[in-house]
Amino acid sequence: MNVRRWFTLVAIVCIPPPMLHCSAIGVGLLYSKADLPESRIVRNVHYSEAPDSDPVLNRLDLFLPDGAEPEGWPTLVFVHGGSWNEGDKDLKVAGADVYGNIGRFFASHGIGAAIISYRLLPHVDWKTQVADVASATAWVHKHIRKYRGDPNAIFLAGHSAGAQIASRVALDPAFLNALGLSPRILCGVIPISGIGYNFLNPETYQFGKDEGAIEANFHKEDLSRRQRKEMSPIFYVKESSPPFLILYAAHDPEEIRHASQRLGHALVAVGARTQMVSIPREGHASMVLALSHADRMPATAMMVFMRASSCDEARK
Repeated sequence: MNVRRWFTLVAIVCIPPPMLHCSAIGVGLLYSKADLPESRIVRNVHYSEAPDSDPVLNRLDLFLPDGAEPEGWPTLVFVHGGSWNEGDKDLKVAGADVYGNIGRFFASHGIGAAIISYRLLPHVDWKTQVADVASATAWVHKHIRKYRGDPNAIFLAGHSAGAQIASRVALDPAFLNALGLSPRILCGVIPISGIGYNFLNPETYQFGKDEGAIEANFHKEDLSRRQRKEMSPIFYVKESSPPFLILYAAHDPEEIRHASQRLGHALVAVGARTQMVSIPREGHASMVLALSHADRMPATAMMVFMRASSCDEARK
């Protein structure tokens, strides 16, 4: 399936969910440009030291709070969605810079943001995508202090397919370990309307097959049980996992809601600190634009979670 069925008709936008046909929403109603001077944005930072890194996709934009903010603010690392094979940090639809606006919004509210791109399937494998996001997170941890941020207050978030990748970085220590770090550098994790947390689950796997994701991403009709388990972040949950705030939309497809709940229940079952919030009135696509609205629940829930988190406590 070509999930990039985006179209623009009189301020109508279609944002690509993972493994899902597009939903149409009014940009004019949901997009509100956040105000942040260009001088507070550091663009196109190449974050990867891998010898085969992509000069275009292995980049991030860093959005910085105003200089009047007290030193030591938290930073949000945000991973875009797009069915693992579409999208980048610079997405613009109907004139709206969908992901950049998230960065401007949080920075204007005293929270730094790194909006990242990463390499895409099928040009690389899924492990490379997770490694890319781990590298971007490691770059922020290493460098944010020189911009006056707190390297011990990093929150990793993602929407849709980005939520699955972010969760894998946070739950499977192998990828950060390879960079000399561990998930303990994360103060919290915020997966938003994610899918693919457990490919062994029949509902998740059938949803992917029905939407054509297996064929589009892997050029296969079926994946082995070993492959499906290896790809699934849910099998890496443990009591020492970073705190999670799991958000999903009331109007997400049923499988996306169920997948979010299953991940949350798995974390709770092992004693990891976890919150699950169903966001009323939002759908899979509108959740993205709601992330940069002060008067909409997703943005508010994220800011409350980040400001209330005790990062020293998260590391115990």
